[in-house]
Amino acid sequence: MLYRIFTEDKNKKQLEKTISKHFEGFTLYKTTGFWRLQKEKSLVIEIIDDIPIDRINNLAKDIKRINKQGAVLVQKLQNNNWFV
Repeated sequence: MLYRIFTEDKNKKQLEKTISKHFEGFTLYKTTGFWRLQKEKSLVIEIIDDIPIDRINNLAKDIKRINKQGAVLVQKLQNNNWFV
């Protein structure tokens, strides 16, 4: 399963530390997002793991609290992946 969490690009060091407490591996992308027609620096966190959704929701709640946001967007995507 591929999970994505979209958040504002704030408190990056604290976010990295928090994500690392929840998961051993993840990918972090810096990007530009728009919310209510307002441009903002954003981060996309990707986690590939077959885990209970509660673990992702707990991380999303921590990110929301750290960045003082009303909400963060979480996606759960079916995928096929492997190491070569």
